[in-house]
Amino acid sequence: MGIRKDLRRALGAGRPVRVRRGIKGADRIDGYVVGIGRRWVLLHEISSAIRFDGYAAVRLRDVVSASDAGWAGSGFVHRALKTAGEPPRPLPEADLDSTTGLAETLGRGFPLLGLHVEEVDPDVMYVGHARGVIRKKRLLLQEISSKAHWETACVRHRLADTTRIDAGGGYLDALHRVGGAPPAC
Repeated sequence: MGIRKDLRRALGAGRPVRVRRGIKGADRIDGYVVGIGRRWVLLHEISSAIRFDGYAAVRLRDVVSASDAGWAGSGFVHRALKTAGEPPRPLPEADLDSTTGLAETLGRGFPLLGLHVEEVDPDVMYVGHARGVIRKKRLLLQEISSKAHWETACVRHRLADTTRIDAGGGYLDALHRVGGAPPAC
């Protein structure tokens, strides 16, 4: 219950935190807690350039710490964002109570999602347009390559393997601008 309490405290205080997860090889995430559900927590990420950089939803069960220690919680980051007039993005609709609901709501709100399966491979992020959820178990994703080329077929990804979903942010926005709308699959 300590992690959930730390996350709620960060949400209420409106201050950035550094989130670490217990998945070997998983990235730490610096950002503002903007939503907490039964299964997922949503963070408004902060890039190393001290700008808001999209959202990261991570499984609550994987979070081992959410603290204001280190770079994110130094107070400097919060003040720098505030004094620069760096506007946060509007909070997306996100069902944080189930993986299926999360994939569906973020898929409706953003043109591209970044799907992580860090327990299977911490170095892979599947990027694409969410085409829907099949039987509450698989996300149908039309993938786009790192060179902004669309695949013509959709791939089914097991939602049970999903450890993190990214939405918005510089990289995903750039892929969408260059790649355009996905062709039918």
